[in-house]
Amino acid sequence: MTQTSIHLQATPRDRTVDLGDGLIMRWSTKADSDNVAELMGEAFRWLSFLDPIPEGVIPGPSATFSSASRRLLSGKNGTMTDRDYALVEDTTRPRDNKNPIVACVAMQRHRAYYGCVDDIFFGKPELIATRPEYRNRGLVRKLLYEMIHPESEARGDALQFIAGIPHFYRQFGYTYAMANYLSGKIADLSSIPALPPGKTEPFILRKATAADIPYLVRHSTNDVSPYTSVGLKYGPEYYQYTVADILELEQPGHNSIRDTLIVVNAATGKDVGFSIVSHMVGLKVEALVLDDSVVLKDALYPILRQFISNEKHRLEAKKATLSVEEAEKFSTAPPYMLLQVHPKHPITMLLGSKIAPSITGPGYRVMTRIYDYPRFIRIITPELERRLSKSPMAGLTGRLRLDFYRKVEGNNAKGLEILFEDGKIVEAREWANPGPEKTVEEYLAWKAEDKVPVIYAAAFAPLTFHSLLTGDRSLEELAWSFGENRVKDEASTLLLNSLFPKVSHQIDGFFW
Repeated sequence: MTQTSIHLQATPRDRTVDLGDGLIMRWSTKADSDNVAELMGEAFRWLSFLDPIPEGVIPGPSATFSSASRRLLSGKNGTMTDRDYALVEDTTRPRDNKNPIVACVAMQRHRAYYGCVDDIFFGKPELIATRPEYRNRGLVRKLLYEMIHPESEARGDALQFIAGIPHFYRQFGYTYAMANYLSGKIADLSSIPALPPGKTEPFILRKATAADIPYLVRHSTNDVSPYTSVGLKYGPEYYQYTVADILELEQPGHNSIRDTLIVVNAATGKDVGFSIVSHMVGLKVEALVLDDSVVLKDALYPILRQFISNEKHRLEAKKATLSVEEAEKFSTAPPYMLLQVHPKHPITMLLGSKIAPSITGPGYRVMTRIYDYPRFIRIITPELERRLSKSPMAGLTGRLRLDFYRKVEGNNAKGLEILFEDGKIVEAREWANPGPEKTVEEYLAWKAEDKVPVIYAAAFAPLTFHSLLTGDRSLEELAWSFGENRVKDEASTLLLNSLFPKVSHQIDGFFW
């Protein structure tokens, strides 16, 4: 794979940290692939991910997770290199013919956007594991705080996010602050009208190839749904990996189950769009983008019919690999189709009552870590200034002061101060509430120089500002959810609502 800014490495890869008792911490090489794969399989043997674990059965190592880690360490992954897995090695184990790798955390990098700021990156710790007998010794904490987080911040990632073990990552300064939408599912696939007899599909699908990558990148704007304001972008690395390089890494039964399909006008042979479909949790439509020349209502059912047909063929191929007993219980009829599109997407309007609400909620939420608020504000300043210019607070001069009460794990300051001049952000910096007496002294000093600024202010319980900053929750929702959250006055409320409205996200994280 061609090296791009996705593959930037900001900290030395030859660094080794002695943890004592024969344990060392270091970055990976491709030579670690077999050992990391063995660890992943062992650590996740009890996780029912693609295939359920029968009751009363001790499962074997997870081939799904072993295969995933091999792809991450292949040197071809679209989010990392083979030098981006942080490892803990027990140097005493090899003498007993045991795998020396006892803990690991991968460090991915994803292209992202925040409103009009579409050239930023989010870091993502991924495929984290510790050998059972080495748990509760703080090894993951060491890997995150001494390897993963410093690397992510040194190369300029705006934040880190992760989906995974419930509640576990809160201890490392993560909190829920981003989400992905799942508008629902088509539970009855027979509700999709069949192709009339004697007719042929006006639009057909074909698998994308390496030759299609320029087309795919060109048609992947900030988001593949125009209804989101914060999220991940499908860049050239993503397509190079998922369309081309993944074919070299296939492991029967445990491939990265994700297809990119080109939509072709059958009459003209012209490419008129693309779709991304995954099969990790059943048939799921993750993106459907069509050229302006295509009327969605004309193309939707032909495309959905082919999604269903393709899934049936995929299941038939899987059935052929099963034992006779397993095959008898295995159905090749897709039970449903999930739609990972925004609820306001025209697809949902056209399908109407065919879409059943998801019983698992609107989608999945991810844990988010924003360690340095001032730095994040500087990264997204163009979007904040754009929002401000379109609000009743346009052109304001003053200071916004936010009190977070105390420093906590995962954030480096007690508060934040943003300085505005004529509607522009001129500075964002750490700030700590000085208390009543110092506040009076500060005011008197300003008054003596006739430079008393307009102060807008609010207070947020530690880490809850994450949710306002990312647009995951509104100011009103945060005020109702946390008793400590309060706003100084109506002007401060208007400013915060103007800068940080609630928005929708596009977070797709399973690039294994």
